[in-house]
Formats: sequence, structure tokens, C-alpha cells
Amino acid sequence: LIPPRGIGPVEEPNPNDVLSGRGGRINAHSGNVQFREIVQRVKPRYLSKSTKKLEKAHIAHEIVAEIRGMNPSGRFLKEDPETGLWWDIGDEKARKKAGQALREDAPDFRADGGGTGAGAGAGEGAGG
Repeated sequence: LIPPRGIGPVEEPNPNDVLSGRGGRINAHSGNVQFREIVQRVKPRYLSKSTKKLEKAHIAHEIVAEIRGMNPSGRFLKEDPETGLWWDIGDEKARKKAGQALREDAPDFRADGGGTGAGAGAGEGAGG
């Protein structure tokens, strides 16, 4: 388990690093593009009605493990505004970041039939 600031300082993020923050520079970073592609790939499984909460946590962990297992190893970095150096946010925050990305646009995703069937469960039985 990598703790917050367990990796760093990093002067120059590598192509597999996922950068935290906002804006075009971060969104366009190759590691962030790759991260979003991985998220899109596993999203149908994550948002499936049959996927249990524990399994969802496992899917978020899989994304982090996939990024960290790349060559060069992908890190989840946040810039220190004081120094301009990057530090790893740690595995726990990285998993939270993955989970948030997986839930992004979830209602639209389900309504578009991105789940198990065309429009599966859009609005019906929403009591859970």
C-alpha cells in the first residue's frame, strides 16, 4: 500500500502518470487520457445492476493496480503549488479517484444502454 506522499518528489511526470487537478494541461496528459480509457472499458461491469458494493471497490482497485503495473510505473500525482514538484496521492485516494471516475455520468450511461441492456433500469426500482 502506497501512502500519501510515499512517492516523490517528482519533477517530470512520466507518460503513464495520472495527474490530479483541473484544466486542459492535466486532462490532455497521456496518463490521464489512458486512465479515462481504462475507466470506460470497465464501466459497464461497474454500473451493472448485479455488481455488489464490494466488487465495485475491487474494480476501482483493479484500475489503480493496472496503472501502477505499467512500464514505466504509473503514479497518481498531485502538484505541490509551492514547489511545482509532484507527489503521489497514495493508493487510498487513487482508488477514490477511480471510483469517482467510474460513477461520472452514470445515469446517462445507464439510460444510453451502456449497462446490461438497452435502457436497463433507467429510473425503475430506484429504491436501493
